[in-house]
Amino acid sequence: MNRPIVGNERRSVRFSMLLEPSEVEELDDFRYRMRIPSRAEAVRYLIKLGLQSSTADQKSNDD
Repeated sequence: MNRPIVGNERRSVRFSMLLEPSEVEELDDFRYRMRIPSRAEAVRYLIKLGLQSSTADQKSNDD
């Protein structure tokens, strides 16, 4: 997954997030199924999918 590049340097922003135990279990099940090495990477993947889907939905509503 690509991270933002500022100049010649990649920068990441850290933030905290609270999840219910059942959400963590779902996330872990998802990442194991998808063979994603970490929770952080799984969250980034899901955010990217959600944003792409939202953008596609928005474009189809504009038509």
